[in-house]
Amino acid sequence: MNHRVKMTEARFKKFVGILAKSPRYFLLSPQVRREYAIQNFEDRGRPIGVHGETAAGVMPGTIAHNRIQIDDGTFASAERSLRLINPLAAIGGIFEREIEKDVLSIGPRTEMELFHLVGAGFHPDRIKAIDLISTSPWIDQGDMHALPYPDKSFDIVISSWVLAYSSTPQKAVDEMLRVTRNNGIIAIGCTHNPQADSFEYKTDDAKILGCKFRSVDQYRALIGDKLAQVYFQDEPQGNSPGAVIIIARIKH
Repeated sequence: MNHRVKMTEARFKKFVGILAKSPRYFLLSPQVRREYAIQNFEDRGRPIGVHGETAAGVMPGTIAHNRIQIDDGTFASAERSLRLINPLAAIGGIFEREIEKDVLSIGPRTEMELFHLVGAGFHPDRIKAIDLISTSPWIDQGDMHALPYPDKSFDIVISSWVLAYSSTPQKAVDEMLRVTRNNGIIAIGCTHNPQADSFEYKTDDAKILGCKFRSVDQYRALIGDKLAQVYFQDEPQGNSPGAVIIIARIKH
């Protein structure tokens, strides 16, 4: 460790004692989130639930591709939720009021993203999640094209690296907007790689390459006239791969 952040054994024990008084802060560590989710998964006997009735808009290979890191127990992508949750938690009206907000996480697969929300201050009882694949009773089995929740149920809806799996993204975004309250916030992230410029399912290894989203303007077009304010956006520059992200307030 660098001398500027030297950690002695005495300091380490002191800091652990501080964290023990507010255990949610442990969940700000991607390594802790990953290990916690894996242990819960193992303790439950490695259950994997798969939603049986998917909309026509679900891309071929979506379930097979997203089972890979569950079946092999690696639970990768523990840090990816940082890209959406960290800027989201800093927004005025959310910062220091996270515990009051109802949140929907679309497509988390495992509990890692949900633990990150808890670490950021959101209340576990006010967090719902849905995915075609579920490894936890906390995650409902369902399809983002037909969300099983009433209109205007959530203050925040997060679509974390799942919209690329839809051939009808307008339907998926319309569902996000439907379940979001007036002046609520939606957060969407996908990864664009110019070397794989469109969706491709490789049946030989069940992997998906490519993403149709290249710019934030594509998200803006999907949200349409319900877009009230953009709090944060990011997209790759030039010919470099990177995340395409929008965090926006919507109006009804």
